[in-house]
Amino acid sequence: MPATWSLLPAVQPSPELIAAVGGHPLVARLLAQRGHTDPARARAFLDPSLYRPAPPSALLGVEHAAHILHRAITQRKRILVWGDFDVDGQTSTSLLVAALRRLMGDEAGDEQVRFHVPNRFRESHGIRLGKLKEKLADPAGRPDLILTCDTGITDGEAIGFAKDQGLEVVVTDHHDLPVELQELDPAADPLWGMSPAQAGAASVRRADALVNPKLQPPGDSLRTLPGVGVAYKLVQQLYALCGRSGEEEEFLDLVALGIVADVAEQVHDARYLLQLGLERLRTTRRTGLLALMEVARLTPSAVDAEAIGFQLGPRMNALGRLDDATVAVELLTTRDPIRAGQLAARMERFNQQRRLLTSQITAVAMEMLERSPALLDFNGLVLAHPAWHAGIVGIVASRLAEEFHKPAVLLLTPPGEPARGSARSIPGVDIGAAIAACGPLLLSHGGHPGAAGLSLLPENIDRFRRELHRQIELHRSPETPPGLVIDAVAPWDGIDMHLAEQLRRLAPFGNGNPCPHFMTPGLTVVEDRRLGRDGEHRSLVMRSHAGATLPVLWFKSADVDLPPSPLDLVYTIGINEFRGERKLQLTYVASRPSEQEAIAVAALAAVRAHDLRRTPGLDGVPGPSQAVWYAEGLQVDTPAHPVPYAPRFQVERSAKGRPLVIYSAPPSPEVLRWLYDTLRPDEVYLLGRLTSQDTLEIVTRQVAGMCKYALQRDNVLHINRMAARLGATEGIIRLSLLWLESQGQITLVAWQSSDTVQIARNGSTPNAEETKLIQAELEEQLAEVRAYRRYFLRAPVNALGLPTG
Repeated sequence: MPATWSLLPAVQPSPELIAAVGGHPLVARLLAQRGHTDPARARAFLDPSLYRPAPPSALLGVEHAAHILHRAITQRKRILVWGDFDVDGQTSTSLLVAALRRLMGDEAGDEQVRFHVPNRFRESHGIRLGKLKEKLADPAGRPDLILTCDTGITDGEAIGFAKDQGLEVVVTDHHDLPVELQELDPAADPLWGMSPAQAGAASVRRADALVNPKLQPPGDSLRTLPGVGVAYKLVQQLYALCGRSGEEEEFLDLVALGIVADVAEQVHDARYLLQLGLERLRTTRRTGLLALMEVARLTPSAVDAEAIGFQLGPRMNALGRLDDATVAVELLTTRDPIRAGQLAARMERFNQQRRLLTSQITAVAMEMLERSPALLDFNGLVLAHPAWHAGIVGIVASRLAEEFHKPAVLLLTPPGEPARGSARSIPGVDIGAAIAACGPLLLSHGGHPGAAGLSLLPENIDRFRRELHRQIELHRSPETPPGLVIDAVAPWDGIDMHLAEQLRRLAPFGNGNPCPHFMTPGLTVVEDRRLGRDGEHRSLVMRSHAGATLPVLWFKSADVDLPPSPLDLVYTIGINEFRGERKLQLTYVASRPSEQEAIAVAALAAVRAHDLRRTPGLDGVPGPSQAVWYAEGLQVDTPAHPVPYAPRFQVERSAKGRPLVIYSAPPSPEVLRWLYDTLRPDEVYLLGRLTSQDTLEIVTRQVAGMCKYALQRDNVLHINRMAARLGATEGIIRLSLLWLESQGQITLVAWQSSDTVQIARNGSTPNAEETKLIQAELEEQLAEVRAYRRYFLRAPVNALGLPTG
């Protein structure tokens, strides 16, 4: 149990937000604390039908990749899908294989589309050159095209070899970029299809197409997609090319599995896809998934993110950890119910073995910490053992990270071999970047903010532990408070089924949207009862000072001593549904004696805010030489607004820590938060002048004028620059371009990146119906911007989402 409890500072939701979400004020407060202060955005967070996802073409490289696959399908080329052995890789592979086979015709597709999932123990992650040569040596099954998913972005050697053998290669991945791509400007520099002389013989840039959300600009709504999300966006674009838009939605059940099991950050488009995917999963007709739910004793209609995380995901992961994940892809793609039952039963056997090994390794790890408690003094736990199982250490690392609220690395050290293992992180620490910064001590590494893998010489483990301690501090977000984070203090007599129902609206919970933690002080245990076959769980009945009593479920607590009453309790609030009966369920998270010191309120790097929104003139406002200004919109630098134009992309190049002047009223809370996150200023001056006119007529006329100017030069539009010139959101600019195209005024030739589009003069015949649909969406987004600007001008400073202390 962590020594520190951090209570998030209360953010008072606006009356508009409370009314918009139509629920309990505590739900509105939690939304505001998580940055959803704008009523329209909050509604879209709760209801996916109100969210506007980015088009698949906005994902850099997707259009190019889809055209390559479309050509391969029409030419009946043989395609080899190369995946990965975790659940994200399994679902990505299954999605692509099923989708491509469907487009080729299921019977022909079975022959034309094959797949390979690496074996964890013989190959590890990625495209191993020896296995690739083996696949190319088979004359009957030699592929014409290799399509990767959830892997490939660092496999330049194998990609170069495949290109030298005359194959086409399309890479889709979501892991951190190799050095050769990290400093790349996607808008200015071609990403793929380079010759060996241009890119280097072993360069990933020799691929015919590269799709990776890490190439998107910071803050982009697609940047947090996991591998299966990237695969889905590609299939969505491909099905549109084939004239079969909408059919790809049948694969959303696989998307939900991969997002949850990969612990992807559930924000923006990733959350939207998960919400849709869970609905699809509850009505799935996928033979293999139904068989897997049956062995897990799950009712399909009641499956949620928790069921994926604790029931379906572990069973699928067990194959990749202990056997061969190829079985999982076969299960998810088979149409034979008998075969599906056999494969699901095999998964269940391996899951039982996985549970036993996990329990054994966890016990050994905890014993190590008891013998050497000084290991807990480091920012990250680093433990090593010669006999640990390579497929299980990641699970145990995750448990230790959750238990001790710090990143954990577990290594196996077989005699005479390099140490290798897995790392898992906690919110606010990018473990992939922290481990990468230890590169001189490592033989290999790779991963993302939540998880990573690595290998090193055994003699370097102690040095690695010390260096990781330092790097974690450097890669820790200052916005994430330490220790156990508590969302709110709740009165014991105010917890009921209605509150639980309202809190459920915030689900699905996971990375990026954690299940809320509540705390109630001064409780007394009046009943302590054991549950489970071996008494491994407990049911506590706890009473407040006022006499209210509620039961609390405490999992895996048989050997844990409860602090003496009275105690402060941290818990979650949920609903237990069993055999048609629904009951309120509080679940124990942590406790401590009430006599302990008060909980620290997380300040989250508070800034000093100067509220000048109703003050005319610029008296007391530091000039552009003393502060960073944000001033954009068509009316900036006019007689009414005699200030220099200072757009958002200029802010990005400014030095951190300088005061920030918010001269223009931002178009969205995301832009405001981005300004703060980019600069991390100690002081913010809030002026909020209205420098933009957010009407359909003015915005579309100005966008049309920018198009006319671009057509006289290079036919290229930069979305972020257009948005800054109008003081609008980038989504409004994209919709305005689609509106102009539907009227036949321009043609959108190709999205060169999510921020850059090439256009041409004139277009196809105007489509009145399409114009009507796009205009309705555009007017809705413009109304959201107008509403937010009004809110920005009158809301209390502490309700704007800035950490103002």
